[in-house]
Amino acid sequence: MKVLIAESVAMMAIGDGVLGALFPVQHSTRWEFGPEPWRKCMRMWAKHPELTRAVSLLQVVAGVVLASRLRSTPSKR
Repeated sequence: MKVLIAESVAMMAIGDGVLGALFPVQHSTRWEFGPEPWRKCMRMWAKHPELTRAVSLLQVVAGVVLASRLRSTPSKR
């Protein structure tokens, strides 16, 4: 089960990173809802698209590295 959870996290990181790298402003503003501190954070990412792209690419790399280190099959109980 831990492998499946870790792979799910890797897939979300990769997908989120790709969207952030390709569409930094749009991806950030889509998440601008909820409490004001969160909205302020999302506006910051939207105002700095190059930084958003760079961090998003690092997120993709981290997701790929995480996935590459997982066992081929989940452990059996």
